[in-house]
Amino acid sequence: MSSEDALAVSMLVILGIAGTTLLTILYSLVKNAGKKDELEELLAENEPAFEDLEEPAKGRDKPRQPWEKDGDWWKL
Repeated sequence: MSSEDALAVSMLVILGIAGTTLLTILYSLVKNAGKKDELEELLAENEPAFEDLEEPAKGRDKPRQPWEKDGDWWKL
């Protein structure tokens, strides 16, 4: 085998590995596309409804320093 043949064969091997990698990724995507995640279901069960959420507190618990701005300073 000449050096030109070795280059062509090695390039074909690299392309084969890359193609196999892409096909494996696509296969796993198609296989798991319709499957629901168990963690997502557990989180959905523990998530409170919008009606259960309380309004955020308007005031701050600790006093501000003179150089600190209000949180909505940009709305002025």
